[in-house]
Amino acid sequence: MNQTTYTSEEIRQKVYSVVFEVSGIEKSKLENDLSISDDIAPSSLDRVTLFMALEDEFSTSVAEEELQDIKTLGDLINFVENKAEANAA
Repeated sequence: MNQTTYTSEEIRQKVYSVVFEVSGIEKSKLENDLSISDDIAPSSLDRVTLFMALEDEFSTSVAEEELQDIKTLGDLINFVENKAEANAA
């Protein structure tokens, strides 16, 4: 596990970068209430790609059951922040 600690803003920017790479949605158009399944990663392959890219970016792993509660971009950012805090502890 990566022991690097990130600020909330660094996490937000890294998540935005990954979302842009996967979806092509410009960072200026990203909002917390965007739906992961409707707006960002509409296909299951897109979602797998998104979460794999986040795992790589943050050197962590995400269990499938953890993904069930991630519905919006805001949920995703909170999830990554919580994961980063747990990994740094």
